[in-house]
Amino acid sequence: MEYSKEDLMEAKKQIWGVGENMGTEESKKIWEENAQFWDNAMGDESNEFHREVVRPKVTELLSPNPADYILDIACGNGNYSSYLAQRGASVVAFDYSKKMIEWGCGRFLGDSHAAIPWL
Repeated sequence: MEYSKEDLMEAKKQIWGVGENMGTEESKKIWEENAQFWDNAMGDESNEFHREVVRPKVTELLSPNPADYILDIACGNGNYSSYLAQRGASVVAFDYSKKMIEWGCGRFLGDSHAAIPWL
């Protein structure tokens, strides 16, 4: 069965309780409310799909090296930012959710790549 864009948007509204033109504050509130779930799901090393599919392909595309300066937008709890820093890249980690940034800072504070700026 195929679904139209309208069907998918209606499903999204029912699931999230929001429309296509959700405001910034509403979006931030949703991310803050779901931050703990996301952090638990990703943990220190990310989830299996991210480790085995996303990470290798994004890393292949970026081909990070010590001369690179990378902005990780929507970094979540920062595990991929940390992964990039371990490979020598200079990384700035940014996320919409203040909770995710706090957990990222705390999680990787003792690591040798703790110089990651968290915004």
